[in-house]
Amino acid sequence: MSISSLNYLFIIILMFSSAVFAKPQTLLFCYEDKDIAPMFLGVGQEVPIDKPGASIEVLRKLDAELDSLKVEFVRKPWRRCLNDLEFNKVDAVIASYRRGRERIAAYPFNEKGDLQSQFAVSRFSSCLIGNSKFHKEWHSREVFQKKAFTIAIPNGYGLNSTLKDEPLFIHNTFSKAKAFELLDKGVVQASVDLCKVDDLNVSSYPHNKNVKAIYPPYETTNGYLIFSKQFYTENSALSLEMWQWLSRFDSAPVYVKYLQAFEQ
Repeated sequence: MSISSLNYLFIIILMFSSAVFAKPQTLLFCYEDKDIAPMFLGVGQEVPIDKPGASIEVLRKLDAELDSLKVEFVRKPWRRCLNDLEFNKVDAVIASYRRGRERIAAYPFNEKGDLQSQFAVSRFSSCLIGNSKFHKEWHSREVFQKKAFTIAIPNGYGLNSTLKDEPLFIHNTFSKAKAFELLDKGVVQASVDLCKVDDLNVSSYPHNKNVKAIYPPYETTNGYLIFSKQFYTENSALSLEMWQWLSRFDSAPVYVKYLQAFEQ
């Protein structure tokens, strides 16, 4: 074998070795240190090994599928996660789109500046929930001009602009379980719950089956895996690969599984 052939063989082996032993890119993902079922379970800084929440399970599947990626998790208060994302202390969060947030994070926009919803991790719809009496009173609220309904809103949920003028007295709770407990005991007249995952009607209310959702949903939001500006600039191809994987992966069954477990 000639010297030139040996040199060529050495280069091929070196290139192959570099590809095989290339260190995967670390993605530091930050999420809230409170229990927000079904997305995130548990409280505090610990990341549960078993039953961590549907969103974490999806990201672990993403991690397992992409050899070029290693996902690490850290839990902090939500505002701290966003602040750290802005200042490139963490690499990614899952968040809905809000005007102005694109200043601090990279969303999956196309060339025309349109948000590409097919790249979302999840699509959730929220409904008011209550018993049959609440349903009747809610549908006749304009006729009887009822002053206010008391509603329990768990951490991680909110009421969008479509309900801002409705007669609601808000009782905030730390968790969904506490909000449901107040509803079950009759302390409040209503609460909110996820009522659709993608196009599937769902419920996680574990108590009185007389409590049902009021359709149509008052809000539908997409949750996107968004990246810090620095991470996206340095890893744009990998970021696109993650978004594309998420667009192919059917995450709805994962979220439904957690909701069904919560309901039991």
